[in-house]
Amino acid sequence: MLWRKMLRDIKGNFAQFFSIFVLSVVAMWCYTGFQANVIGGSRAREDFNKTTNFSDGWIYGADMTADQAEKVKNIDKIGDVQLRIQQLGKADEDHNSAEVYCYFQKDNNVTKPYTVKGEDYDPNDEDGMWLFYRFADAWKIKVGDEFSVHVLGQDITKTVKGLVATPEYEYACASTDADVDYHNIGFAYFSLGVLPADKQSFNQITFTCKGDPLKLEDEISDELDGMYAFIGDRKSIDGYNRLTDELEQHDGFSYIFSGVFVAIALLVITTTMKRMVACQRTQIGTLNALGMKNRKIMTHYLSFSVVSSAAGCIIGIVLGIFTLGKLMVDMFGGEYYSVPNWSAGYDLKSVLLAVIIVLVCTVTAYLSCRKILKIHPSEALRPASTKTAKSCIFEKLPFWKKLGFNARYNLRDVSRSKMRAVMGVFGTMMGMLIVSLGLGAYDTVGYVRSWYFDDIQNYNTQVILKDSCTPEQAQQLRIEFGGELIAMDMISIAADAHPVSDDIISCKLAVTEGKQLFRVSDRDLNIGSLEKGKVALTMKQADKLKLKVGDKVYWKTATGDKWVESEIGLISRHPSITGISMLREDYEKQGFEFVPSMLVSKADCSGAKGRDYITAVHNMTDLKKAFDKSMEVMDLLVYFMIFFSLLLIIVVLYNSGNLSFNEREKEFATLKVLGFQSRSIRKLISTQNLWLSVIGVILGTPLGKVALQAMMDSNGDSIDWPCKIYWYTYLLAAAFVMGVSVLVGFMFSKRIKRIDMVGVLKGME
Repeated sequence: MLWRKMLRDIKGNFAQFFSIFVLSVVAMWCYTGFQANVIGGSRAREDFNKTTNFSDGWIYGADMTADQAEKVKNIDKIGDVQLRIQQLGKADEDHNSAEVYCYFQKDNNVTKPYTVKGEDYDPNDEDGMWLFYRFADAWKIKVGDEFSVHVLGQDITKTVKGLVATPEYEYACASTDADVDYHNIGFAYFSLGVLPADKQSFNQITFTCKGDPLKLEDEISDELDGMYAFIGDRKSIDGYNRLTDELEQHDGFSYIFSGVFVAIALLVITTTMKRMVACQRTQIGTLNALGMKNRKIMTHYLSFSVVSSAAGCIIGIVLGIFTLGKLMVDMFGGEYYSVPNWSAGYDLKSVLLAVIIVLVCTVTAYLSCRKILKIHPSEALRPASTKTAKSCIFEKLPFWKKLGFNARYNLRDVSRSKMRAVMGVFGTMMGMLIVSLGLGAYDTVGYVRSWYFDDIQNYNTQVILKDSCTPEQAQQLRIEFGGELIAMDMISIAADAHPVSDDIISCKLAVTEGKQLFRVSDRDLNIGSLEKGKVALTMKQADKLKLKVGDKVYWKTATGDKWVESEIGLISRHPSITGISMLREDYEKQGFEFVPSMLVSKADCSGAKGRDYITAVHNMTDLKKAFDKSMEVMDLLVYFMIFFSLLLIIVVLYNSGNLSFNEREKEFATLKVLGFQSRSIRKLISTQNLWLSVIGVILGTPLGKVALQAMMDSNGDSIDWPCKIYWYTYLLAAAFVMGVSVLVGFMFSKRIKRIDMVGVLKGME
């Protein structure tokens, strides 16, 4: 009997229970969708790292020896140690002279290549090579094919014995590309015996350890007598760290967005269940009077909230894993990153969040029902006495009497139903936040695009030079096409001349000729210029090291053994290149040789294609297309934000209006008896919804930019994107929210017309 009653009650109060169901679905959908990607990616990486025995630390230097490796291995807390040679090579012209990082080893116990297809890597096999599977797929290279790479001044042609992956290249992007293109980036493993004896000079020692490898630097330095360049940890490996930042960002998204929907869901659920149980007062009294035990009645009413919220949570988890989660895994794991066996996952936190939502619904229903069950059945059978009307705070306003009936009526109703009003305001505020955040992301992409390509990159063509390009060839190229030569190098920076490992940041050094083709911008994104004798340090690194203009910054190259002191003349910003920028003449004064890596010019440099010292020639159109392609992920996030915010606003405003209608049905019936038309009553509901929406829009407007900047900052230290939301975007977001509010008001037109005035009013005492 009670089961059938529950189904009838749910049908009769379908809007309220459906809103609980939808909000539970959305809350869990959003949370598990983002978490499915994070959890699945994290688990796949953990297995990947364990299978490959991924290195914890890297010691870089020249002519590293087996004796040095043995000394490192004897240090307490250090486990496995591996000597290897890493060199950047180039594929042949048939493969677009792609960048191929070559590794030569005589052992295979640290960061072992993960076999995707073919044979496992054998460091004793001098006839074979093991190639990056993404690169091989892009060029349709199969196991058994021959492949050639030019490295260390020689061409090496070997049979591809296996296609492999490694955690060091979970993210792989060629220096010539603005976005991932596996045609242009790869890596290959060889036996050390492939190289002639005079080339077998190790430049890396990789090792595993317990704890932070950087904290072992003092011991390593003592053992090696300081004969090394620098030590890096996993954070220094861009191919690994980029995915780490990505997963952390998605993890943050899952808590931010799901937090908004969970908060709204709980607020709506609390209000709805409290109102629903209150409306069942007479029925509860009847069941009690018929002798039904309080426990059974309580269980019956708790089942309302459990069924609707639990069903919503279960469906939300399933949708999150198999829609948003799968979509993100396919995009990130299948297109941008290379982690084997990456699939959508979930953990107990999703179940725990679902339990919390169901418990809140249940507790709310329990408290409301318990309050009524305490009343004597004879009293509960009668409708609850109407609350004594009190003057509301708005009646103290000096212009109160000048307000129309509609305004005074709604102000009184808001003051008497504060929770419902708060729910409406909070819902539209969060909706405005998410809509302005989503639309603002488009503004930010366009703003950064303009800043990057129109301000910083004051050129039309970019010519990427090979490592084999001589200074004379680069100089001749500049004379022929004009422009400016740029050198790029990896460096370490610190705020002290004798830093400890934790205070060292790995970043890039950009050396320019000062012709303002490759430019820098200040903190406010205004284009500045490099001062002679001074350097520009990017903002995120300056803030991390607590440095400002006029302070000294210390830096050294990857192969350098001394820290160079430079004065900071400008705190700069760049969307993707972090580190130090300086003039060529200052760089050469420090005793370094200027080795350009690219030429930038306003002229058409397509005539330079095909020269043996040039890797690629990109015009601005190519660079912009690559940038736009990389923004596809942002587009996906924006679509989901707008979709979820639309659901949020509709459900919250409709539920608020529905509760308002149910609570004031007797008042509306009375107004109809007094001669009010249905459209006038609908106007009352619409006016209140509009007021609450306006307040929510005003409160939510500044939050959109705060949330957007937090989202951009979550990209890590390697990305610096200033957020931008234009005034017309705020107007569009506000119009969207207000439009939904007005639309919701019209949803009650038919219900107002169908009010049974006799049936509603005859129950009044």
